Amino acid sequence: MALQELIQPFYWELFSKKLREKIDRLRYVGFFTEKEAEEKNMRLVVGRERKVSLYWLVDESDGIIADAKFQAYGPIGLIAAAEIASELVLRKNYHQASRITADLLDQHVRDRKETAAFPKECHSFLNQILSAIDGAAHQCLDIPYTEQYETTPIEADFGEIPGGIPDWEGFSYQQKIKILEEVIDKEIRPYIELDAGGVKVLSLNEGREVLISYEGSCTTCHSSTGSTLSAIQKILRARVHPSLFVTPQI
Repeated sequence: MALQELIQPFYWELFSKKLREKIDRLRYVGFFTEKEAEEKNMRLVVGRERKVSLYWLVDESDGIIADAKFQAYGPIGLIAAAEIASELVLRKNYHQASRITADLLDQHVRDRKETAAFPKECHSFLNQILSAIDGAAHQCLDIPYTEQYETTPIEADFGEIPGGIPDWEGFSYQQKIKILEEVIDKEIRPYIELDAGGVKVLSLNEGREVLISYEGSCTTCHSSTGSTLSAIQKILRARVHPSLFVTPQI
């Protein structure tokens, strides 16, 4: 029997396409044992909340979550939320993981930035996952962590607009800046904030060069001119226009 046949049609139809795809191909179901953690020289952390358990293998040298799995029993919305949370915490430290919000979980699997991936009936499931994350992170407070990483915090699976936004060239300067700010606010800023960082648009030069400035920890992070910058440019090219390139103000 197909998985969708076990789900109430009402919920299935209200899930975003990306969320349904996650449900069809669950990757993080399972658990770790203390023996497995010991063999990998990691700390096993388990965050539990009602019918969900989040399993993390945490590097005790820097607090990075090296691997994640989950067990969840109940509605498919809860299982889907646990899957997304497990994907998001990978390669983050436990402090970053504790900053994950319900909105970020939802944004990660939205088809359109203005349309929620989870119906409102599933909001309680998102909150259960956040409680489990908090419980897991609390068990790591004695582990030192650093705010600076080589990997980008932006992991969103964003959709591409072939050729860019229609009539992009015909928009006024103010309209273009507003669009760029909106995309950054919805699809980039939440991920950067996991690193206690920030980003804002300063100007759009000659209709192609997006000048940005970093804030917070991003000002001293190596990836702000590497992987994070590349991810920001890739998202803006996919969601706004392929001619754009991003330059950070150093």
